Amino acid sequence: MTRTATLAISLALVTSLHAQQVLFEETFEGASAAFALNTNDQGSSSDGVNTWVINAAYNGGSGTLDCLGFPFSFTVNNTAGQPGGVTAANGNYLHTLSVAAANSGIENCCFAAADGFCTPAGNLFTRMTTDVSTAGSANATLSFWWLCGGGTSNYGEVYYSTNGGSLWTQISTPIAQYRNQPTWVQQTITLPELGGHATLRFGFRFVNGTTLSASDPGFGIDDVRISVPGAVTNSIVTGAVPDPVLCQGASVGVPYTANGTWSAGNVFTLQLSDATGSFAAPVAIGTLVSSSSGIVPGTIPMGTPPGAGYQFRVVSSDPATVGSVGTTTHEVVAPPSAGGDAVLNVCAGSGSYVLINTLTGTPATCGAWTRPDGQAFSGVLNSATDPAGVYTYTTNCPGTCPQDAATVTVTYLPAPNAGADVVTSTCSDAPPADLSEFVSGGSTDGAFILNGTPTTNLQLTQPGIYALDYVVAGSGGCPSDTASITVTVNAAPFAGESTSFTACINDDPVALFDLLVGAEEGGSWSGPGGAAFNGTLVPATGTSGLYTYTVPGIPPCEEAVAFVAVVIDPCAGMNEQWAEVGARWMGQWGDEQVFSGVPQDAQLAVFGPNGQQVGVEVSDRQDGVVRIRLRHAVAGLHLLQVVDDRSIQVVRIVHVAR
Repeated sequence: MTRTATLAISLALVTSLHAQQVLFEETFEGASAAFALNTNDQGSSSDGVNTWVINAAYNGGSGTLDCLGFPFSFTVNNTAGQPGGVTAANGNYLHTLSVAAANSGIENCCFAAADGFCTPAGNLFTRMTTDVSTAGSANATLSFWWLCGGGTSNYGEVYYSTNGGSLWTQISTPIAQYRNQPTWVQQTITLPELGGHATLRFGFRFVNGTTLSASDPGFGIDDVRISVPGAVTNSIVTGAVPDPVLCQGASVGVPYTANGTWSAGNVFTLQLSDATGSFAAPVAIGTLVSSSSGIVPGTIPMGTPPGAGYQFRVVSSDPATVGSVGTTTHEVVAPPSAGGDAVLNVCAGSGSYVLINTLTGTPATCGAWTRPDGQAFSGVLNSATDPAGVYTYTTNCPGTCPQDAATVTVTYLPAPNAGADVVTSTCSDAPPADLSEFVSGGSTDGAFILNGTPTTNLQLTQPGIYALDYVVAGSGGCPSDTASITVTVNAAPFAGESTSFTACINDDPVALFDLLVGAEEGGSWSGPGGAAFNGTLVPATGTSGLYTYTVPGIPPCEEAVAFVAVVIDPCAGMNEQWAEVGARWMGQWGDEQVFSGVPQDAQLAVFGPNGQQVGVEVSDRQDGVVRIRLRHAVAGLHLLQVVDDRSIQVVRIVHVAR
């Protein structure tokens, strides 16, 4: 339901805007305006012929439209420029637009008049999206700039709602129909009906009735403000900042003139608009505790998006006062970045490197390099001729922003060295070898590869040929280095297990090889004293002693040696008796021969392989155990004679000289 209010304007309340407290301001310069376009209020709709838009288009032009299947040409005149009293004059504004004109690339303030043939009649409504509270105020003031050509059937209207937009009331005083005004004028409406509401909103409607006489521009609106009378008589005039280009992180000082009285603890805050000049979401960038005019220091935040439409204003806390927008517009730019420091480890002689590509981040291209010695440098490192050290990149970009510097620390890596190729051999019974022992002259931090597979615990115990690749990996452009290592594992010879043998003097000849368990054939024999021996013992003519069997080894394998300790016994008389006695040989420990079951008072004598008595040193004797030392005895079979008052005992000894 539509109601029309015929209300008197209170001219006394319009005399000084500085005595008004601004509750709402929309300059349409921000990213999103506080107005909803093309709503269905008051029977309005977007009929596809005309529409509400927000832009900064003022130029007209020519176009065509289709009517009943026939093309018609049309011309749209330029929209009048805005005067200096408009915030951000000739910037964005709210206005009607002909869809046909928009399709022809024309986007200024215009409309397609309803003619009853090609264009139907219709209304367009736009309204505030937020509530404003004027509670406690006797009245309120709505002000806005506007223009509209139109005609008697084509005009603008102003409405208000006190219930969030459910019911709208037209304001018809002082103007009911906004038309016949092709240039910008400011309208101020102060009404008692607008005060005392918690949910006040305003809306604008364009009526497009059927007519044959109408003209552009359409209905255009800018700088919508709502204010209420108050005790706020103070005002702040924000001064100019001379530098048109400001850097992120730069310090600024914005002068202001404070008209009125402020408390001693008042804080003046410097606010920065967005890149379009809108203060819908201002950013506080500095403060000053003061009660008078001055300069507010501030810092442009580092994260401020680059843009060319930034403005300043100063506001206060006690009393709360919003200052004017500064008269200068500024471009905010990011200071040049040299990027982040880097470290370049490369192989000497590995090629050329563009050092700016090694810096982290996004370095500015307007910069210059210096070498470690401070001399100018091209920025392209020749790893064969340029020295190692710290290379510095310093920006020299245009503008007043501070410059930046970054460094690249160049280190030349030593070329990997796997050493010389190696051909060697080892024995199957050699102690386990660390493969690194085979590296010849190279570093030992490489990898061994056998048959294409890395190996770290190769056991060289099985005879054969092992062909290894030893690879030291390269880095920083250095190629890997490889050495060939061939290890031949030769089988260790085995002469069998040493043993002893007693033969009676009248026994048949004996092949001593058969007495060696596991012995390899192909060895040679030597008898007591080292004389060559054919391997067959003839007891009747042989000699007691140590017979040695030697099997040669393939280098580096050493020869294998086994012994047969031979005793040729007459096998009669005392010797047989001696064989029955109980003294026992326990073996050789180092230079000592150890025996058990030896009477405490027995006399000891040792006879060597040649039958000669050997000097004996008793090193220990207790509890029937005797340790004797044969320091200078030759290797071979010895006989220990134990004599006491009860018996004579003979013990056979195999002695290995040390």
